Order: sequence, then C-alpha cells, then structure tokens
Amino acid sequence: YVLARNIPGFAITVLPIDLPRGKEPDLASKLGAIMGRDPADVSAIIDQQRARNPYEPVKVSAKPVARDIALVISERPELFPSVRVEAESIRSYIDATLYSPVIGYVGALTEDEYDSKRAQGYLQTDIIGRTGLEWEYEQYLRGTYGWREIERDAAQREIKTLAYSPPVTGNSVVLTIDDRLQKLLDGELRKGVEEDRFTQAVGIAMNPQNGEILAMYSNPGYDNNWFINGITPDQMAQLNGDDRHPLVNKAIGDIYPPGSTFKLVTGLSALSEGVANRNTIVNVTSNVLTVDGYKFYDWRAHGTLDFVNGFAHSSDIYFYTLGGGNPNTGRAGVGPEAIYKYGSDLGFGSKTGIDLPGEASGIMPSPAWKLNTFDEPWTIGNTYHESIGQGFVAVTPLQLLNAYSIVANGGTFYQPHLLKEVVGPAGNVVFTQPPTVVRKVGITQDNLALLREAARRVVTIGHAYMPNAKLPIAGKTGTAEFGSSAGKDSAGRNKLGFHNWFVSFLPKADNTDPTADIAMVIFTFDSSRSLCENCFNPAVGMTQRILEAYKLGTP
Repeated sequence: YVLARNIPGFAITVLPIDLPRGKEPDLASKLGAIMGRDPADVSAIIDQQRARNPYEPVKVSAKPVARDIALVISERPELFPSVRVEAESIRSYIDATLYSPVIGYVGALTEDEYDSKRAQGYLQTDIIGRTGLEWEYEQYLRGTYGWREIERDAAQREIKTLAYSPPVTGNSVVLTIDDRLQKLLDGELRKGVEEDRFTQAVGIAMNPQNGEILAMYSNPGYDNNWFINGITPDQMAQLNGDDRHPLVNKAIGDIYPPGSTFKLVTGLSALSEGVANRNTIVNVTSNVLTVDGYKFYDWRAHGTLDFVNGFAHSSDIYFYTLGGGNPNTGRAGVGPEAIYKYGSDLGFGSKTGIDLPGEASGIMPSPAWKLNTFDEPWTIGNTYHESIGQGFVAVTPLQLLNAYSIVANGGTFYQPHLLKEVVGPAGNVVFTQPPTVVRKVGITQDNLALLREAARRVVTIGHAYMPNAKLPIAGKTGTAEFGSSAGKDSAGRNKLGFHNWFVSFLPKADNTDPTADIAMVIFTFDSSRSLCENCFNPAVGMTQRILEAYKLGTP
C-alpha cells in the first residue's frame, strides 16, 4: 500500500546569465502576477542567484505550477526571457491525516541548508525531508542528479556536449506498519474524538519479538499535502491555533504521567530487590494511608492482597507500600533509588532510539534528579506518588509500550523501528533492517513471568472489563491526572482533566510464556471526570475490539 508517491508537476526557473538587468523588473512583475507572488520576492531570488552563480537556474515558483500556466510561459518565450518551465516530481500523500505524524513532509531548501549541502550534490531548487520519516530517510529517498558537461562559445552559447551522466531515481522505503491495523486504530480513536468522548488520542502497536512498529496513530493529525501545495496563512493559523498541537506526533513527542501502568516498574523493582514476592501480603483495610499527617488515597479498601491481585486490582496502597514502605508499621519499601534503577533499565527517562525525529526523553526521577532540578530533598510522598505513576515521572506512549513489550518477550529491549527495508529503483532490496537489541534487562525470568501473570489477571478478574473476550489479552489500566478539568479546548471539546491508558500484550496461548507477537498502548485525553479504577476506561474496550478484529477478522 503506497503512502507517499511522486506525481508529475511543473516549476518555473530563471537563468540569470540570460536575463539583462534592465529587463529584470518587467519579468519579475509578469512572473509575480502569473504565479501569485510578490514581484519583489521574485526579483530578490534572481539577484541572489546572479551573485552566487548566474549560470545555474534558480527556482522562482513557490509551489507547483498549474499545467495551463506552464503552457502559457512555454509558448511565449519572447515575453519571458531566460525563463524555463521544468518538469519536477511533486510529493503526494495518500491517507494524509492518518499517516502525517509518522511520514512528515518535504519542503524547499533554505539558504543555510543549501550552503551546507551544496557539496553533497544538492541544488538550490531541491526539496528535502522536513519532518518524520521524510527527514529520517532523506538519504535513501533522494535520487542522484544526472549531469552534462558542455562547451560554450565566447557568447556563452552552447556548442556541444562533452560528457553525460544520467540521473538515478531515489529508493523506496518500505515500513513495518500494517495498514489494516493502522486503520483499525483510526476507526476507534477518530470516532471517539469526533463524538467528544475524548479530545485527543494515541495508539501504537509493536511486535515485542523484534521491535517492529505495526501501527502508530496520533490524533489530531494534519494534512501534510498542505505543505507541498504551499500552505496558506489561514491553514497555518488553523494548525498553530489548535491547542491540541496537531503538528506534534504525540506517540513520541509529548510526555505524560503514566498513572497505574507504572506499577509495572514499582512491582518489578520490589521483586528484583527481594522486597516482595508473589506471596507478599498487604492488608488494605482503608482507602487512606496517613503518613506524617499527609493522606495518600486508594480508590477503595481492597482487603487482603497478594502481589498478583494487588497489581490486578491496581491498589495504590499496595504499591505505596512496595515502593515507599509504611512508617506506621515499620515495613520497608524498595525505595526511589531502586525504582530509578529498574525504570531506567526498562527505558524510562531515555529515548528509545526509534527512527523518527522529535522523540522526547521523558522523566525518570530520582532523589539526585530532584535535588538538581528543584534544589529540594526527596520525600516519602515523592516515592508514593512515583510508585503509582504520578508526581514527577513522565513518559511517552512509546516508552510505556516498550517497557511492557520487554516484559512480554522475556526481558529483551529491542529498539523500536519503522523501517522494514529499502528497495532500489529496479525493485531489488538494497537494505533490510535487522532487529536491534539494546540490552537484556536485569530482571529474572521468574519475576517477568509473575508480571505477565498479573497483567493477565487484570483482564480475567474484570478490572479491565472485556465481555465475551475471544483472546487471552493481558495488560494494565492507568489514569493520568493533569491539565485543566473544566472548560473546552480550542476545538470546542470538553476538558475533563483525567486521561486514560490501557497498555496490553497478547500471548499466543493463555499462559505466562513470553510469546506475544503484538503489544499495544492506547491513550485517550480528557476521557473521564475521575480516576478510572472505578469508572469506564474507553481504552480497554477499544483494545479488545481492535485486537479481536485484527487477529480474528478478515485479513
């Protein structure tokens, strides 16, 4: 399925050496009128090129030129001296809004870029990848210019060709994305935004066994064809005026509190340091834990919980206790240094290394980090908040998905990637992207298996409610509380202040083996008015419908 292609188009260029200075104002006026450009801009471009290299044509059209205009200019050379109409390839994006956060767009070289890239064979008239995969894989997508060495006479007239090298078409980049899965995510998440069930949404799917990104969705997106056709001031104002920031790929470029999904890190830290095991009991007889006069809440009084059920029921007090201990009883927690250690090992606080520009690092806090950042000491309250994914900790959706993928595959941190292979102009594969192992995490197989068991229990006990489930989905719910909880955003949608996560993985059988070949995260903004441990989390139902349609539906 083609996501971006080139279509034929026309550009207008001027060769300064063929344009007498006295005729330049008249030509600039005519070209400006016919192209809808300020004649002063046209004249400035010609003057700059005249000073730089008058023997090299310069592009004066700011956007693709219509065929009828190209014909007018070509047929009246006496009115347009030194002007050439040149065929060019124009990028065209299919399913533009759906894929724009990933694909990005191309644009014209700036003066500074031209100066730095001229030695690499770039011309001033070139376009270059600006964002997304267009930027990331410019070196593969770009072709090579042909050239012709000619002999001129004293009047600069061409006499003959001395040597010639033909142009070489650029390569094609093949992605790991499954278009069918991408559109399943779009169908659920776009509908939710349109119905004002949430204001924004992110969905990512990955193969935990090799790091391949199977889908990456960020809503709102934008129409990247606008940038190809010459974005208008109204269009740019529309994008800049949307406080949901449609130009940002939220899957990698923004960071958020992970909420209860981060209990994975607290749990693995406690298990790895011997502070907890599967039989560790915490009696949650109240929904409030009071320490030093401060109250720390749970969403209910759960009663007696062991590790698997503490995770499955998402008890905050259970994980306050594992992370920070309970000074009232003298019980020790694993502490912030260990949470920092294992959180970092799972990839939090650092870029995953995905092959996209603009990835955020997130925040994996520690006592040293707080001291350096705020010049304040760490408190037990900081540990409690961190233990349940609030406070200072902040993650990208991809980081969160990657951490769960590491658990799902048995402890291997694969670098997420979108590139599958590069195909040459003749159809031959010139490069295949192999899986890249970043590291093996320092967590035992028994502890990873216990987390997979606990994640499956989240669904089987109904905490993540999936009626008539047809697949053995495992995962974890979470609620992130941040931002305004009143009013409307710039698109007129309700701000609720609570945002919901569900991160999941699907083993090949209903057991704890590390066999999952798909993991997925869904994040919905402004989707509830309270903590969704005891309310409807829309990400859960969407995950069930998407995975069942993808795995069991018609290919």
